[in-house]
Amino acid sequence: MKLSVIVVSFNVKGYLSLCISSALEALKPLDEGQSELIIVDNSSDDGSVDWVSLNHPEVQVFPLKENLGFSAANNIGIQHAKGEWILLLNPDTIVPEDTFVKVLDHVEQDPRIGGLGVPMYDGSGQWLPESKRGIPTPWASFCRLSGLWRLAPKSRLLNGYYFSHVGRDETADVEVLSGAFMWLRRDALSQVGLLDDSFFMYGEDIDLSMRIVQGGWVNRYYSEAPIVHFKGESTKKGSLSYVRVFHDAMRIFSEKHFAGGQAWAMRWMIRLGIRLRAISAFIHGLVQRQSNAVLDGAVAGICILGILALHSECTGIEHPVRPRLTLVALGVFSVFLAGRWLGSSDRPYHRLRTLRLGLAASASLLILYSTMPESLRVSRLSAFSSAVFIGVIPYLTRGLLVMFRPSLHRWRKARPCVGVSAPESQSVRIEKWVQESYGSSLEIMDFGIEVPSDEVTRRCDMLLHGAQFGGRSCLKAIVDGGARGVDVRIVPRDLLLALGGLRRDGAPTAQLSWGADGLGRPDRMRMKRRLDVIWSLVILLVGPGKGRFSAEFTRAHARSVLSGKATWLGFHKGWEGDDRLPKLPEGILCTGTGRKESQPEVARRLDLRQAADFGWVRDFELLMNLRMD
Repeated sequence: MKLSVIVVSFNVKGYLSLCISSALEALKPLDEGQSELIIVDNSSDDGSVDWVSLNHPEVQVFPLKENLGFSAANNIGIQHAKGEWILLLNPDTIVPEDTFVKVLDHVEQDPRIGGLGVPMYDGSGQWLPESKRGIPTPWASFCRLSGLWRLAPKSRLLNGYYFSHVGRDETADVEVLSGAFMWLRRDALSQVGLLDDSFFMYGEDIDLSMRIVQGGWVNRYYSEAPIVHFKGESTKKGSLSYVRVFHDAMRIFSEKHFAGGQAWAMRWMIRLGIRLRAISAFIHGLVQRQSNAVLDGAVAGICILGILALHSECTGIEHPVRPRLTLVALGVFSVFLAGRWLGSSDRPYHRLRTLRLGLAASASLLILYSTMPESLRVSRLSAFSSAVFIGVIPYLTRGLLVMFRPSLHRWRKARPCVGVSAPESQSVRIEKWVQESYGSSLEIMDFGIEVPSDEVTRRCDMLLHGAQFGGRSCLKAIVDGGARGVDVRIVPRDLLLALGGLRRDGAPTAQLSWGADGLGRPDRMRMKRRLDVIWSLVILLVGPGKGRFSAEFTRAHARSVLSGKATWLGFHKGWEGDDRLPKLPEGILCTGTGRKESQPEVARRLDLRQAADFGWVRDFELLMNLRMD
């Protein structure tokens, strides 16, 4: 037998379905009896084993009673495999139809190859630098964990971890391969041994790659067979949880491969790298969340200084420094305050809300300025002109962003549009699913072709691409969509799930956002938070009342809601699939009747209505009625 493909799965049923379908298609060009697909399941509780056995009886499944980790589970698969070549493949991958044939032709031409890796693209169409790597020396590991490598991604000094001197489109020998797609020669494994079971997750591919090189074989990065690797379904890469898991793996690796001063340096570099990553992750997240507010504030400050300078030039009146700085500070604060309350970073941008944000900032500036003592005031004309300019700044800045960076920024349409790109047999099911879930709140465009043109997809907020088109088509749709800024989701053949995308959820059962007016949208969730704050202030001021729910409408609960620990109207839950609901704090009361519903079907109906069609007026009326009941 030529090839054995081994996939280790753990609670990723949706992604596993994509992986199996694409892998089986890629195995078809090989002669009958020359390949096999083995699934080793690490004690999943999402029904993966039963689903695979029912839908793909030709696949060998080995269910484990406990989660043994990536290394141990792969070793079980290798021990059952019969192929001359072993492919360790992650479950969150999609391989094009010609991948295995291409790789097999390449490796059989060079008897030195012990292992091989390929270019990988994530669900947003970005090439993954871990497709090829170097040996993680103490310095290379420090640069990787601290994020220093991002300062000069092509520098071998700062980016030796990702083997920067080899280009992404260059086929070359490398030092370390990725375990997400690790093509291995059985003879090499027989010589150097299997994966080290002491690595539970991460690090085992680095250890095996080094042993392959030390055994006299070469590891090859083959650039002609790219694949999709959605990446990080168990642990989000780049998050602190990932860094800690990676730290444990690197500790085991350093103890095994380094000694003395090198081992000490490795541990010290890793600890320092984690601390720097924590700081950089906090700063990066803060900047990312507040980038539009920072831009608006900076432009507001510059405009106010320009207005004051122009006023002085025209009238000859020079304003003192303190009043000028006070007006600038008030302008910047007003923009931040309005942005915080109205959501300056929501994307795609909403024209009316953007104008409302500007008007709120303008009004805030005038109100705050009117409270200043006379000694801190400038001329009324300068203050009024500054307020007018601040009112239009948010709309102008977003208009310029949409004009010059259309792949990242866009205006939101009145009705969000979901494009469907799938064969007719699958597109009918997808459209029915979307319509049943979101009704008329979404516009659906059926393209019917594999990868629509840029002009067409720019009209969509999300593109649902059918896996039935095949792995090559999925890869192209994801890469092209990422370049255009289109949120491309892949829908498996047999499951109604929307997987991957630019703004995907981490859960394998991630679906579309909760409708056009659902709580999955940041502005709707922010509106619910405003209602919580307002109602809490009402309770603090007027008291709980004397109705049936007086025990719930207490000042203690109001303070809890104000702190964000609870919400006044929460979900009932208690029905199958409630884990996919938008995340809310624990509810003081439940939507509908106020009391928790014991019948799962009724609870499901009430929860789905609240999640997919939130209305603050309806909720406010309900709270008023419950308080007076």
